[in-house]
Amino acid sequence: MVKLDVNKAAHNGMDNFLLLMCLPAFFVHGIFSIIPAILFGNVLAVIGIIFEIIQVLIQTPFTIDGMARSSNTINLRKTKPGREMVTFLVICNVAMWIMQTFEVKSHGLDQYRQEFYSKELWSIVGHMCLPLMMFYRFHASACIGDIWKYAYIPSGH
Repeated sequence: MVKLDVNKAAHNGMDNFLLLMCLPAFFVHGIFSIIPAILFGNVLAVIGIIFEIIQVLIQTPFTIDGMARSSNTINLRKTKPGREMVTFLVICNVAMWIMQTFEVKSHGLDQYRQEFYSKELWSIVGHMCLPLMMFYRFHASACIGDIWKYAYIPSGH
């Protein structure tokens, strides 16, 4: 994607704000999840939480930068650098959005967190963070879909 030209006329301020607005929810949810996972010895949960936070921290700047890219040369429009990664990220974000949607309704997946914090406190944390996390996945999918569509055409279209 770095090979693509920077589109100075790109107006993505609202999309950038919506992506960045959801990041604190990942940190709060991660911190509140990693503490009981460590204390209960749930190594897979700790690894999953760390990878999720790292993934969001890498994907957000990639998405913000990618929405400001375009292909102003014929060679870039033919080779379409980074399109495989963009396609992969769209599929992964849609899958994670669907997974989080059904995970909210399933019982027993957050049992160790409820045991540590109590059902009421964990319910408050979940109701604060999970909607923003789900919105991030949906909106990131839409933004990356825009990258897939508009980054490989000349700027101004």
